Amino acid sequence: MDLKTLFSIANPNIVVFLLTTLVAFISWLVKGLVEKPIAESKNTFNKFLEKRIEILTEVKSRLNFIAYFPEGEDSLVYKNQLQEIILKDGKTGYLSKETFNSILKISIDPITDEQLLLDTISEINNDLYAQISKIKDEISFYKRFSNYNPLKRFIGYAILSLQYIFSLTLISSILFLVAFGLIETNYLGRILIVLASIIGLFSIDKWMKK
Repeated sequence: MDLKTLFSIANPNIVVFLLTTLVAFISWLVKGLVEKPIAESKNTFNKFLEKRIEILTEVKSRLNFIAYFPEGEDSLVYKNQLQEIILKDGKTGYLSKETFNSILKISIDPITDEQLLLDTISEINNDLYAQISKIKDEISFYKRFSNYNPLKRFIGYAILSLQYIFSLTLISSILFLVAFGLIETNYLGRILIVLASIIGLFSIDKWMKK
C-alpha cells in the first residue's frame, strides 16, 4: 500500500493529529538535541575565548618589548616574564602548538631570533583579529535583536522567528522526502537515499567545522 492510498482512506482527524505530533516531535528534537548542546558549547567557548585573548595579549605585549630591547638586561627580564606567562597555571593549553614552540624558543634563547620574533607577533595579531571578529559578530547579533526601540525589537524578533520557522520547515521537508523515498522506492533506491543522507550529513559537518 503506497502513501497516496493510505492518506485517501485515513481518518482526516487522525492524519492532522499525526502531522501535529510529528511537527511537535521535530521541534522537541531540535530543541533538545541541537539548542542545548549549542548553548553549553557556547558557554564553554566564551570562557575559553576570553582566557585565550587575555593570554595572547599578555604574550604579545612581552614580545613587543623584546622587539624593542632584543639584547641586554631588559630583554632577559621580558623573556623571564614570558616564560612565567606560558608556563604558569596550564596556560599552554590556550596556545597552539606552533605559537607555543615559537614563544618558548624566543624566551629561552639568549640571542633573539628577530625574524622568528616578528613572525610570531604577526601570527598572534592574526589570531587575535580572528577571535575579536567573533566577539564583534556576537555583539552585532545582540544589538540587532535586543534593541530598546520596541518597533526595532519586534522586527528583530520577527526576523529571528522567520529564520527558525524556515529552518524547521526545511528540516521537516527533508525528513519527509527521505521517509517518502524509503517507502516508495525499491531496495537500490533506498540504499542510494541512505548513502546520500550520510554523505550530506558528513559534508555539512565538515563545512560547519571550518
